[in-house]
Amino acid sequence: MDNAIKFRSPGPSMSPSGRYAPPAIFFHWAVALLIVVAYAAVITKGYLPKGSAPRALSMTIHEWAGLAALTLAVPRLLWRLIKGSPGALPGQAWVVRASSSLVHLLLYLFMFAQPVLGYLALNAGGDVLTIPGLDIALPQFVGQDDALRRSIKEIHETIGSAFYWVIGLHAAAALWHHYLRRDDTLRRML
Repeated sequence: MDNAIKFRSPGPSMSPSGRYAPPAIFFHWAVALLIVVAYAAVITKGYLPKGSAPRALSMTIHEWAGLAALTLAVPRLLWRLIKGSPGALPGQAWVVRASSSLVHLLLYLFMFAQPVLGYLALNAGGDVLTIPGLDIALPQFVGQDDALRRSIKEIHETIGSAFYWVIGLHAAAALWHHYLRRDDTLRRML
């Protein structure tokens, strides 16, 4: 049993300076949840009959979850730029710190690029998003252009597929730190 993974006890409370601030924690988990909803909705859409009301609803959920994630990504990034984040934990190799920085940079790029690309693809397809219950249309940034829509949509889908891996790597690294390295990396964001 010495080689078995041992679940760690919560241990003593981490110092406040070692944790992310409550707004950072909120933005992290809220954006993560919205991204999961966006992915789940677009996957569900693929299983529903074309032209059906449930398929249209899945797409609407995908679109609004993406825009909500973008809306929260803005204050999240501003918080990070203004307040920073806790420093690296003691004993982390430069490779771990560099990998973490690269993955976080990619995740921030994804949080902004994906919703913007999706919205531009909608615009180029001639579609308009309206705020539910208010019937206020969001502004269009590009005119209808089917060739442009196809190009943007392809980029949006390619990035979305690639980020399954980046998001998975991020989650796997958090679990690796928590259960195998037994450090406080994950606990700092809880």
